Amino acid sequence: MTEAVDALVVGGGPTGLTMAGELARRGLAVRIVDKALEPPPDHSRALVVQTRTMEIFTSMGIADAAMARATRVGGLNVLLSNGQRARLPIFDFPELSTPVPGIFVIQQFDTERVLESRLSELGVTVERGVELASYTQDSAGVTCTLRRVDGNTEVVRATWLLGCDGARSAVRQGADIAFEGDTYDDHCMLGDLVIDWPLPDGDIYISPSRRGLAAAFPVPGSHRFRIVLILPEASPARGASLSLEEFEGVMRSMIPTPFRVQKAIVLSRYRLHHRVATRLRKGRVFLAGDAAHIHSPAGGQGMNTGIQDAYNLAWKLAAVEQGRMPAWLLDTYEMERLPVARRLIDFTDRLFGLMAGHGLMGRALRVVAPRLMTRAIGVAAVQRRMLGFVSQLKIRYRKSPLSIQIGHPPERGPRAGDRAPDASLRGAAGQQVHLFELMRGVESTLLLFAGPPQGRANAEAHGHVRRLAAELGRPDLKVLIISAPEAGGYADPGGRAHAAYGVEAAAAVLVRPDGYVGVRCDPLDERQLRQALDRLFTRRAEAA
Repeated sequence: MTEAVDALVVGGGPTGLTMAGELARRGLAVRIVDKALEPPPDHSRALVVQTRTMEIFTSMGIADAAMARATRVGGLNVLLSNGQRARLPIFDFPELSTPVPGIFVIQQFDTERVLESRLSELGVTVERGVELASYTQDSAGVTCTLRRVDGNTEVVRATWLLGCDGARSAVRQGADIAFEGDTYDDHCMLGDLVIDWPLPDGDIYISPSRRGLAAAFPVPGSHRFRIVLILPEASPARGASLSLEEFEGVMRSMIPTPFRVQKAIVLSRYRLHHRVATRLRKGRVFLAGDAAHIHSPAGGQGMNTGIQDAYNLAWKLAAVEQGRMPAWLLDTYEMERLPVARRLIDFTDRLFGLMAGHGLMGRALRVVAPRLMTRAIGVAAVQRRMLGFVSQLKIRYRKSPLSIQIGHPPERGPRAGDRAPDASLRGAAGQQVHLFELMRGVESTLLLFAGPPQGRANAEAHGHVRRLAAELGRPDLKVLIISAPEAGGYADPGGRAHAAYGVEAAAAVLVRPDGYVGVRCDPLDERQLRQALDRLFTRRAEAA
């Protein structure tokens, strides 16, 4: 007998675990399979968790567990040839409006353990040693044949098939979706080392040199770093061994800091690729993570981008499958995430070409780059731009059909399609609470701003938003009143939340379940707000 599920997730890495967990959290029947009997060795996999990903983990309820396994990076350093270094502190950028600022180093094995533990709490177990052998789809679902390591097969009928199965994705190949790009013509080495040197633990170090580019990332543990060496030269024959003597020799030619390797945990060679799928959806089949895009590790974006793919798609898939939102919602996944993947690959290509370029020009740029970077790091505007990109807090979807801007876009604060910022509020009992805590959950949140707390006009606005909140409230829409504790809402002392959102009078902001602004209605126009909500939510959900 063929088993039927709402969603079959192929791939048990961070992207697949996030996808399965978010679908299960929203009440869908999910299975997740992975071809490998156990996760691959951790040394060659992702290490950096960005701020935006930690915000997602907070919403999922696993941030504390992730933090317990993390090293928070204190700063980003550029090493100069004379042994000096320029440092960009990672903390203390309040304009990013996040409760979890910083870059976090967590070995992918630990990230997966945290995600898998949460998945287990939701009643879903990763089925390892199970591969997707083949599948066919029709208008109602996808018929999948699964094969276990012992050769036994099983047929599963899934309403949706999610390909989170990496660069060699069987799901992508089965959908005949092209994976355009190439392989970098560079020699790359990696060493997981316990190392004695004068550089403090907990920071990231970048060292451009004539020979190539070196980077050191802190790994949890005393004096332990993952060293990446990228040389703009042909790689040795496939499978060539790498000795500590060779690795140390290359490392000394690229890092202008004295050191002594106490222990080499892992040494390896590898190749870097840059490819992106031409589409992320074909009927009832979707791609996410490395199945959809792979690129150089510049900026530590890869795993984080995959997790955000899953977070973007899961709430939409659940809302459509449960009849709470219209089917066109699923088209916005590719519209929103494919441009992000393409921009990321374009950026990392340019950065990789600059820092690891071949020939005389490449060597010259690497000589000049450290001095240019040290000057740039000292400029506040450059610091904000760098951290905005690296943290992934500046990703936006302004051109998405889901982004509805009513009224003039704000001079400051998020527009429709931008990430919704956090802010501190005060509850009726005087307690301090973060807006992110109030918005946590699986539903969308409608923020009704009553305007600055002063004057008669504000009293009238309080009455208006209180009535509107009562009328618009529904099971799949959380409504919060801001600046009106006497109306059952939350006070905004000092107007910090109004300022963070660029609101000066009564206004409405709909925040999607993934933390992005879906509708901005400023000034508040009740008729247009209702029209926008009617477009996004189905009558079936309202009746439920």
